[in-house]
Amino acid sequence: GAVPPQLLEFSPVTSSDHSLPSRTPLSTRVIGAADIAAILRTVGRDAFMDLMISALRERFESFDAGEVQARERDGFRYDKPDLGLLEWMPTHELSGPVVVKMVGYHPTNPVQRRLPSVIATSAMWDTTSGHLVALGDATLLTSIRTGAASAVATDVLARPGPATVGVIGLGTQAVTQVHAISRVRPIEKVIGLDTNAEVADTFADRIAFLGLDVEIDDSRRAASIVSDVDVLCTCTSVDIGAGPVVGEATPRPWLHVNAVGADFPGKVELPTSLLGQALVVPDVRSQCRLEGECQQIPESQIGPELWELLQRPSGPATGQVTVFDSTGWAVEDDAALRLAHRLALEHDVGSDMILEGISVDPYDPYSPLLGT
Repeated sequence: GAVPPQLLEFSPVTSSDHSLPSRTPLSTRVIGAADIAAILRTVGRDAFMDLMISALRERFESFDAGEVQARERDGFRYDKPDLGLLEWMPTHELSGPVVVKMVGYHPTNPVQRRLPSVIATSAMWDTTSGHLVALGDATLLTSIRTGAASAVATDVLARPGPATVGVIGLGTQAVTQVHAISRVRPIEKVIGLDTNAEVADTFADRIAFLGLDVEIDDSRRAASIVSDVDVLCTCTSVDIGAGPVVGEATPRPWLHVNAVGADFPGKVELPTSLLGQALVVPDVRSQCRLEGECQQIPESQIGPELWELLQRPSGPATGQVTVFDSTGWAVEDDAALRLAHRLALEHDVGSDMILEGISVDPYDPYSPLLGT
């Protein structure tokens, strides 16, 4: 008869047991900052941005909460030694990989350390074995995917045709915001505002590759900017409790705003009067309620998330003031790393490294030390 399960004996497989299947060493594709730059040079900035916009739009249109788990981001926030945070943003696609972005946000970095305010790294794991498939710099990818998300929102919510684009806050994110929007709308003029004269003075040079008409104005114009532009991007590092940075002037009836800078509780860029007359579309409702522009308004005034809007059979409402409350969705980072990984493999960019301590004999952790 059959042997009862509790009486079965399991013997460990030794390194001399030739019944073990052969195995190719598992390597991780490491895609560093220089590799991301090489991909952009090879593919081209415009083509890369187009690919990112397309990748995000496809993920939004196909997103199924039953198939993809996008956990709320969490992490550590602190004010010593300086104000900042370190957060993780995980996703898991059913029968697919787990992707996690680790992001550090330190608003004083540019001025005090000559470093970006956002420094990030993304990683992808195979859920069949737990193997780390890819590890990539996500600092530039985060900036590009944030611009690409605004481009998707702008394409869906802003009125068609040429646009005058206003930008408040002319740091790193302003460059990719304008670049991305230029891929979905003809831009007649860019009006840029920043309280930092040094940053404002270099903005036109930093987006010169776009060949646009750029007007840098006094930051006090923020009081009336909503009356002068068709699309507005706010991407400032305004202090907690110091906002809004936009005035309460009467907006153009079709104004679309990409609100990017709010990323802490108490940090806001838009006045409640503007939010009160707008269709407010969050990227992640719960996250925006905590740290985006949506923290200023009741739940009843918050519209559908962007992916929900894109999946509506009737399409989005048009001809009104709209706000995209962009706090950063983990699904966007998932799509960004997958795009970078695919292009790295296609163009043989990056390094294959064996990072994980995987023994030749799965039952003997010391076999690598013995050379067996």
